Amino acid sequence: MNKHIKNISKQFPQVIAPYCLALEKSVGAIIFHRKDNEVKFLLIQYPHGHWEFARGHVEENETELDTMYREIEEETGLKKESLTKIKDFREKIKFSYIAKGNEREERRKEKRCLAIRKTVVFYLVESKKDEIILSHEHTNFEWVSGKEAMKRLTFDNSKRIMKIAIDKIS
Repeated sequence: MNKHIKNISKQFPQVIAPYCLALEKSVGAIIFHRKDNEVKFLLIQYPHGHWEFARGHVEENETELDTMYREIEEETGLKKESLTKIKDFREKIKFSYIAKGNEREERRKEKRCLAIRKTVVFYLVESKKDEIILSHEHTNFEWVSGKEAMKRLTFDNSKRIMKIAIDKIS
């Protein structure tokens, strides 16, 4: 058994034995907008209540950037033409979880793994626009300062990436 599977099985011992482990990749963006010499970051609220960045699964034959632009448009309504990707910013986070609720039922129906090891790649993107058309996948959005984003973000991995983004823009 390789080292990665051993670490996951320690986290999910009762789940790994009868099920499989999905290794999944998503791509997203930390989106910011400048207005009146102020930088604001876009945070999106998910149905479970957590605040995060726009992101989603890489589809077949997509590059990371294809996924990023598609997900931004699907989740926020912002089109590629109004976005500028910031050079030299590509950060990754990794986490593991067990599917719950609707995701668990969907995965069971599709005979997909319930234990997930996710890698998410984030890019930093400046938006010329601040009008958002929120997708049905989310419950709320807000443009906030970097300081407020650090308070609002739910997960430590996201806060770490946010800090890197703030430093990059400064």
